[in-house]
Amino acid sequence: MAKKTVGKGHITLEEVRDACIALLKQGRRVGPWNVRLELGGRGSYTTINKHLNALGFSSHASKTRQEDD
Repeated sequence: MAKKTVGKGHITLEEVRDACIALLKQGRRVGPWNVRLELGGRGSYTTINKHLNALGFSSHASKTRQEDD
């Protein structure tokens, strides 16, 4: 059974997780702004931050780790 979304802005934890994975693969910073862009402008910053915190990202934008060569 498919999950029902309520309105155009409702986002799930799984969608935020998938957006984070996509951002990391692209070498982009994981934060509410970029996650919302990755989601096509969907979701409130409050909800995105809540999901980022649940996923272990701080409420402040996290930078991807770059290793020294």
